[in-house]
Amino acid sequence: MDANEEKRMISRASYTVRAQAEYNGEIFQGEIINFSLNGLLFGSDRPMDIAEQERTTVTLFWDDKDKGVISTIDCIVVRKIHYILGLRFEAVDYDTLMLLKEKLAGRIGDKVNEEFIDFIFGNR
Repeated sequence: MDANEEKRMISRASYTVRAQAEYNGEIFQGEIINFSLNGLLFGSDRPMDIAEQERTTVTLFWDDKDKGVISTIDCIVVRKIHYILGLRFEAVDYDTLMLLKEKLAGRIGDKVNEEFIDFIFGNR
């Protein structure tokens, strides 16, 4: 386990999905690079004038097999490197959380169930 995984203590999975971030009324197109139950990595098509600890709203456009499902998540910027933002979830609706859990389970297996319980009860 590398230092970031130990620090994170929750699994992160690579997963590319079309997305957009909104900040100060401006929309930035991009994609999700990876995600966990409590955050994601967003890559934009251009630089965003946003600093760490600022709030942004990210909209995910899930693939066709999810029948056009769209999720909107309020996030806080925890890291910014060029066109990439590391975001921590501030508010996630139940359906989006369950969809994230399902996508993670498909990539990391049953381990996500234990992490999900710990996450819900604030142990991570």
